[in-house]
Amino acid sequence: MEDLSLIFPYTHTQLTEQVEVIPPLYGLLSELDLFPSEGSISRIVEMRYEEHVLRVLPAKERGAPSTPALPRSSKTIFVEVPHFPELDLITPQDIQDILIQMQDVKRLTTVEEEVAKRLMDIKFNHDITREWLRCQALQGNLIDGNSQNLLNLYTVFGVSPTQVDFVLGTPTTDMNAKCAAVWQAITTNLRGEVMTGIEAIVDPTFFERFVTHTNVLQYYLNAEQAIMLAMLVRKESQGNMWGREFQFGRILFREYYGTAPIKTSPSATTLTNQAFWAANTGTAYPRGTRKMFRTYNAPAHDLRFVNTKGNEIYVSPHIKDHGEGIELKSESNPLPICRRPEALVQIISSN
Repeated sequence: MEDLSLIFPYTHTQLTEQVEVIPPLYGLLSELDLFPSEGSISRIVEMRYEEHVLRVLPAKERGAPSTPALPRSSKTIFVEVPHFPELDLITPQDIQDILIQMQDVKRLTTVEEEVAKRLMDIKFNHDITREWLRCQALQGNLIDGNSQNLLNLYTVFGVSPTQVDFVLGTPTTDMNAKCAAVWQAITTNLRGEVMTGIEAIVDPTFFERFVTHTNVLQYYLNAEQAIMLAMLVRKESQGNMWGREFQFGRILFREYYGTAPIKTSPSATTLTNQAFWAANTGTAYPRGTRKMFRTYNAPAHDLRFVNTKGNEIYVSPHIKDHGEGIELKSESNPLPICRRPEALVQIISSN
């Protein structure tokens, strides 16, 4: 009797490798590589938090006793990496009698082509989840797609958030002074870290109100600078169109233009598009730090990957009984973290 058992041509290793080589499909923070990825062999991340005090050393006679180094105060913090699984199903109906256009010829689709299409969808879902979490980490409070609080960085590190109100609705607000306040807050709280500059990610409403504010426009009255302000365009990279950029007060302001479908509560039955930053808000942060930002990737919830360094994404197949379909289970286990949340500045406009 002919063997009609279904043979799926891809293993979990091959599927994971295929989805990993798909370029990032979503995310300005991914583009900026602000939270570089790091594999972890554990689902519990251990972070040593040090207060390295920098000081000016006193001069001494040659041969005199050296100045003893100040003791470093430190503490160890343990954080569990969240787990984000998804289950997709390819059924005969997804392939049977489905035609695709190849130049001037129509032909039936194949299992391999449907798998490739699903891998793109899987990659997008995990990419947007990772981007959402990274944006939440910049705002100091990780929230998942059900609006559940996963981790408050200010609580974990025992520090208070810093906020600067730009008061964009008041024409006399000194914008240079507001930018200086952001600089002061960040540089004061670096505590041994280094940086190459300061950037701020803001929502489109804040960005538009900021670049058109009276006390911003007055600095661009000469012809050359006025043209630069008038010609603000969105940044394009790798086929993606990002928000506009604008330099002022030694801060590079980046417009974050995008929403994600999430539930407003765990009990909600529908998804609602929610902006990554609320209207009239943003976050300023130092760029070029050594180890202030990281994304830790834990291993898959899979016996084949226990105690191995985590990947950004995993995919494994399962053939259903009687050839009724192929399940594709995917998962990612990312923990974006800011190790010095006190060096973040939450910026708002209260009017």
